[in-house]
Amino acid sequence: MVITDKAPRKQQSQRRNWRKPGTKAKWLWLAASLLLYGGVSGWYFYALKTQKFPDPGNDPLRIFGIIAFSLVVVVMGYSLRRRFLRVLPGHVQDWLWLHTWFGITSILIAFQHVNYQNVLRGYNFTLRHFTSSDGGVSALYALVLLVISGIIGRLIDVWQAHAIAVEARRNGVGIVQRVEDRLQELGLLIERLSAGKSEGFKAYTEKALKTQRKWKGPLPQCDLSEEKDFERVCEALGTRVELLRSLRRQQRALSVIQLWRYVHIPLACLAFAIICYHSLLELLKMVLSLIKHMHG
Repeated sequence: MVITDKAPRKQQSQRRNWRKPGTKAKWLWLAASLLLYGGVSGWYFYALKTQKFPDPGNDPLRIFGIIAFSLVVVVMGYSLRRRFLRVLPGHVQDWLWLHTWFGITSILIAFQHVNYQNVLRGYNFTLRHFTSSDGGVSALYALVLLVISGIIGRLIDVWQAHAIAVEARRNGVGIVQRVEDRLQELGLLIERLSAGKSEGFKAYTEKALKTQRKWKGPLPQCDLSEEKDFERVCEALGTRVELLRSLRRQQRALSVIQLWRYVHIPLACLAFAIICYHSLLELLKMVLSLIKHMHG
């Protein structure tokens, strides 16, 4: 009874956890986003009560546009942190949650900036409408597409992490790199066991190694001295087939998120360029208006 009780505990202690580590930044950035959006929303509803015709070109709706643009710039910091400026403080996972929550908040504040024109009402999909107001409508829809693409990518990332974690626990080896290392070890073991054996033994192992599925060829006629090694080879080949299947499933999950990146990154660059064009022109107008007012 003592041996039986201790065995499961030992096996459980050796079980690895392949999930991504949690981070408090998820809730911190969510709280910051809710506070920011709540403050802007209160200001927005106050403007609706005090102004007859709230317009994106007038305060405070114009300020909402500046806030939304500032959030977009901060959101782009995640890409810089991940690919270029790795000296920036914090973990990539922390920046990812900033990227997620601030990205969603930016589009919600942008809706208030335009007073929900072209969102809940006032649809007009002509070229003239998209280029009017310094490309304001184009910037709005570019931000919408960017946020939707980001949400889709986040969902894919969650699914990918879950799929890989399930495979890592199922195969008992780990994620892609560990599986590849284990497959190489099995290949070397099979080659070593088949070295110096009969021609039938060698032919069987060579054909089995060339396929990624279970080899169903006829069993070779082995000598009695080779039977023990042949059993070990068959066991290693079976393990190899299972690991190859697990590897393919993990690589398939990785390819999905990679395909999404091929779409999202060019879309993000184009959307950011359109948003910058509109925002910088509006900021330039505001600065010139302030200068004119000061000298007037």
